[in-house]
Amino acid sequence: MDMGQFVTEQDTTKETVRYYIDEKLLSPEKVNKKYCFTELEECDFKNIRQLRDMGLSIKVIKLIKENKEHCGTRKQWEANVDLIDTELIRVESEIERLNQEKIALKQVNKQLKELLYREEAN
Repeated sequence: MDMGQFVTEQDTTKETVRYYIDEKLLSPEKVNKKYCFTELEECDFKNIRQLRDMGLSIKVIKLIKENKEHCGTRKQWEANVDLIDTELIRVESEIERLNQEKIALKQVNKQLKELLYREEAN
């Protein structure tokens, strides 16, 4: 199928598909300078979408795809566990950073409200 049909069937955008192609997550054949998508690309796209929906980054998805040759083996599972552990650490770090930002914003908000209250009192 061509790009337009693929985009419609997958409910996505051409930009997203091109990005996945550029990142080597999808590798459709080119026929007469146009991409030709098969069931393999459909399956790959659905897998990418599932992994993205889980919050995994493109970087991690690429690493998982690199382990695809060991699909269904202990080696792949161990590699994927390591990747997910690393992602969990990254997410926890991001949560901590966001919590610190939230605390700082609350302090600024409180200070501004106090200034407004004093201004109204005068």
